Amino acid sequence: MITYSARIIAEVDHKPAWNTLEVGVFRNDGKSEEQVGSYGRNYSSLLSTFFHFRKDEKDFALYSPDYTVTRVLELPSCKDIGGEESSSGGFCPAEYFVPSYVEREFLDLKDSIHRYRINEPEPKHLLADARKWYPLDEKTGQRTVVEKPSYPITPILFHPFGFVAGCIWGDDSSWKIQFLDLTQAEKGIIKRDERFGYIELARELSLKKAVRMFTPDYRPGGSEQRRVTFSIDQGFDLETGKLIAEDPFA
Repeated sequence: MITYSARIIAEVDHKPAWNTLEVGVFRNDGKSEEQVGSYGRNYSSLLSTFFHFRKDEKDFALYSPDYTVTRVLELPSCKDIGGEESSSGGFCPAEYFVPSYVEREFLDLKDSIHRYRINEPEPKHLLADARKWYPLDEKTGQRTVVEKPSYPITPILFHPFGFVAGCIWGDDSSWKIQFLDLTQAEKGIIKRDERFGYIELARELSLKKAVRMFTPDYRPGGSEQRRVTFSIDQGFDLETGKLIAEDPFA
């Protein structure tokens, strides 16, 4: 499985202003790593502003060459194909997350096929294995062990949306979570909105750990409605128990 990552390879001192960065992009095939390109970032910290994802069997990354933008990088060419434009009062990304999953199937004792999904899969979830069943032997009255296959039916897939944690310039006391529409990411078009309202990422949690995607229900009549929950910070008045609005712009 090919993955891409980014890390700082050079830092440029711009005293008295903050330093800027040269960021290297690296391709890893599980055996070796090679640098495939680089880009500049006009801020002194990279934070977690590079996230590799796949769409239509092609590789891309969300990245932030300017501290107030989210843009799309084509991989492995490292070509910028579009995204947000710089804004002095814009939203400053600090971390990205695009949820992924793999679809699998397993057979039960009657060889009926059951489909299920694993969110944020690990390499082991791309391998076939077996499920153990313990039916009762009617002749002996003892439990027996029967193994039935379980196997992936897709590679790792990414949802056509993602999340960004960051802040409006000057409101950096906490990271706020916003939605990213990636349905046209391959064209360099992304849309960001505050559909969840003003919500603060739980402190000391990564965005990935704070986001929980619910799996669809594959039972007959089940729902495939997409649902997400967030681990967020909320403040309460200790005397009254009332929720304290944290939005300084409210």
